[in-house]
Amino acid sequence: MKNIKSNIKNLFLGAVLATTVVACVDLDVNPPAAIGPDDFWNTEKDAWYGLNACYALMPGCDVYMDAYADNAFNHHGHESSGQAIQTASLNATRDAGYNYENIRRSNIFIQNVETCVMSEDLKIRMKAEARFFRANTYVSLNLNFGKVAIITDVLDYDAGSVARNSVEEVQKFVMDELNAIINILPESYVGGYMNEKGRITKWAALALKARTALYWGQYDVAEAAAKEIMNGNQFSLFKLNALTETQQKEADQLMKLYVDENALEAAGTTKEKFLQGLFSYEGLWHTEYANLENPEYILARQYKAGNIDYTDYVRYLALRPDQMGGGWASVEPIQDLVDTYWDHTGKQIPTPLTPAVRSSRYEGMLQAFEEADTTLYEFVKTDAMANADYNAEFKNRDARFYASILFPFKGWYETDMGEEFVYTWRYSNNDPKGGYVFRKIQPKTTATPQRAEGDYPVFRYAEILLTFAEASVQNSGWNTAAQQALNELRERCGMPNVPTSLGKEEALEFIRNERRIELAGEGHRYYDLRRYGKEYAKENMTMTMYSIDNNFSFPMRWEDKLMLMPIPQTAMDLNPLLQSDQNAGY
Repeated sequence: MKNIKSNIKNLFLGAVLATTVVACVDLDVNPPAAIGPDDFWNTEKDAWYGLNACYALMPGCDVYMDAYADNAFNHHGHESSGQAIQTASLNATRDAGYNYENIRRSNIFIQNVETCVMSEDLKIRMKAEARFFRANTYVSLNLNFGKVAIITDVLDYDAGSVARNSVEEVQKFVMDELNAIINILPESYVGGYMNEKGRITKWAALALKARTALYWGQYDVAEAAAKEIMNGNQFSLFKLNALTETQQKEADQLMKLYVDENALEAAGTTKEKFLQGLFSYEGLWHTEYANLENPEYILARQYKAGNIDYTDYVRYLALRPDQMGGGWASVEPIQDLVDTYWDHTGKQIPTPLTPAVRSSRYEGMLQAFEEADTTLYEFVKTDAMANADYNAEFKNRDARFYASILFPFKGWYETDMGEEFVYTWRYSNNDPKGGYVFRKIQPKTTATPQRAEGDYPVFRYAEILLTFAEASVQNSGWNTAAQQALNELRERCGMPNVPTSLGKEEALEFIRNERRIELAGEGHRYYDLRRYGKEYAKENMTMTMYSIDNNFSFPMRWEDKLMLMPIPQTAMDLNPLLQSDQNAGY
């Protein structure tokens, strides 16, 4: 049965026809096969192409957004606004995403599909799909810029200036749209033409509603939307049934060097649960499971293997270091994120080392390796490695830590680098500046050179459980329902249950850390920082990033202007109404 991925080759043509041909008819262009606007928007097939143009802009991996916060660092500064945000030097010369292209594509479809000869029921459903993309774009614009212009018509290119609507108007528009389309969209698609799997469902719209309501502090709405998804019993957390031979080899090494089996049992879990949980959490991103059959994927950005135009460079090039097949490692986890992971109890965060102590331990490890006069793969098997002070920082941590962070002297057995691969850190343009690499989300192997081929979950069920738990605590305090939702996450990754006795503020702080760990690298942290408030953002963003050897540092600071992004100067030059309506501080 077909899914959207099967039709991805048609997205470019759909985008051209649905935007260039129809929206830009006054331009002097020669569209493909000399198709003119009078020849399009007539048939059901035209509608199919037009909606594909909206799907072509489905968001994907957004690890760069973690480098807008205290999770990551984008050391190739030209790739994003990350360094400018982390140093509070962001200004109107940078465009941080003030873009209405998705909205225009959706409006073009919604307006022009009316002329297509097709079933009215199908037309209504397809318009609901386009309305989802428009609403999702307005959520992003609101979170980044606050006030934005609500546009539901296809404006002429020489249309007059448009003023921004208020935050309240934007939020009401989005919620009204989502409430309407939730009642239109089907729960699933059977496959085949016009019913391809991977289209927007009722559940995807509910997931967007739950996420958005949480971001906007509408906790009753967020709790109800998340609960409706949970009660629907359509999704569950991804879990492996057993470890592969290669995974077992890494598991054995992990237990020897980093994890105390007795400590796990004392904390309320077992070696078997911990290891299977680790690889289950990691596996949900890997190519063989990154598809529409994954029970955790509520909505996915789909990719197609074998053609570089339809694969994802971010999860490969931006995450892999040069030594792993030519990546850039340009978005790297920083020490502050590493320090966030719970210990094996799932209740306490180990006391971080000072940069000087960490550097001393790292240099001691390098010296021990040099004195061993052997390969790195053989060295990590020795007692000198097992007993090194350097390892203490990485011992008995949350299972998700080992699945998410690759640190120096750590092996990774199941990648295309071979079973003997051990990560070594070095200074180069395409290696991390701090020493750490994101293991999470990164493909372990790929057939398309330097590209990820698996689908990427835009919404996954784990986020829904976190949303429900946080909203429920905001509404009712630390209750059994919130604990049960979080314990589902803990059970999947082989970690002990959450505490049963916390005050409301303690519980919210606990959930903030659990959310940061579970969603690390997925682009949520910057929005979370801001919704937790200016004081929280200032406390967490005022710091210095240090490398493991203490030879690199990057000071970060917060200014309250960063609660919103600046309206870019290019937009103000085109729209005089924006010139007196810049966001505060820019």
